[in-house]
This record gives sequence, structure tokens and C-alpha cells, in this order.
Amino acid sequence: MATIYRLDDSTLYLCDTCLNDLGPVPGTWKEDPLAECSVCGEVDLQAREEMDAYHHDMSNRQWEEDQRMWEDHIAPEIYNPQELK
Repeated sequence: MATIYRLDDSTLYLCDTCLNDLGPVPGTWKEDPLAECSVCGEVDLQAREEMDAYHHDMSNRQWEEDQRMWEDHIAPEIYNPQELK
């Protein structure tokens, strides 16, 4: 698993392997887990999987909230939650 870093005030992204191979590169490097290495194209798969899982969870929560709001606004004579059980 690669860790991706970005050079401060630059568009240069390097994975930890390329950063080590190219020697000490002056400047401040900050982790940018969703970026892609400018040299070898490596990505941080774990960070991307975590982001996808988070996005999926938030989408499900939004859908559930929308469903509850929709059900709460239906006329009581049409919607009876006791019948659904």
C-alpha cells in the first residue's frame, strides 16, 4: 500500500517509494491520500476503499432519511406503519 504526498504549493505528488528513490526532495510534503503519484501512477488503495465505503454509507443514510420523511408526509389513512410489520 502506497502513501501519497504532495509538495506544498505544487502539483507534484509522490508515493512513499518514489519519494525515497528520488532522494531527499526539499520542501514540505503533506499526505494527500486520494491523489496519484506523478511519477509511477501509484494510488493509496486503502484510502480510496475507505472513501468509497464512507460515501456508500452516507448515501444509504440519506436514502433512509428521505424514505422516513416521505413516509411521514403521507396521509395517515394511507400509511399505517403497523401494517408493514
